[in-house]
Amino acid sequence: MEVVLQRFVGDAWRPFEDEVRAGRLSHAQCLRLQVGLVRAPAAEFIGALAAEARPVPGLTGFLNELARHGGEAAIVSAGFREAIESVWRREALPPVEVFASELVTRDGDESGALAIAFSPALGDCPRCGPASCKAAVLRALRRPGDLVLAFGDGAADLCMARAADLTFARGHLARRCREEGLEWRPLPDFTTVWDQVDAWLAGRIS
Repeated sequence: MEVVLQRFVGDAWRPFEDEVRAGRLSHAQCLRLQVGLVRAPAAEFIGALAAEARPVPGLTGFLNELARHGGEAAIVSAGFREAIESVWRREALPPVEVFASELVTRDGDESGALAIAFSPALGDCPRCGPASCKAAVLRALRRPGDLVLAFGDGAADLCMARAADLTFARGHLARRCREEGLEWRPLPDFTTVWDQVDAWLAGRIS
């Protein structure tokens, strides 16, 4: 997203990101403001996002192994459904359920500015704001006895990490998990996830 925003609006998106890090703006508000700067057609913006995205190493193997374990995967994202599904088709990745945003044109806005319609599955949260919290999806999907793993890197993933059993994190999310003492592991890629899950489970049992 940051690479594509830089291409379309230059540095204008950066001050909003700084406000999120300072705790003065929610991730949802930030994304709305950033996308609102874009004046390109929605299809062009979506195409640029899909073209820029590349799967993290080991993702296909992780998803296949998850299915063999009888598990299910879901993408919970403020990113855009069309871009995510385009990447999934291009890379021939195993199917997952997608809870993502839609890119829309503002009603009555003749400037051509784009807007975001977040997934209705997201919940209300004092931290994330109304209809913007990813943890609501996790709680809705969790079944009795489930082991829930979360994966993320940003401020918008923190509530989800708090609700998961074990989180794999990098970037901003890794720092927040460390500060809050959450159960988490670094996420350089997906190649060692199962080994780390097995070791974590063994530690809980012993």
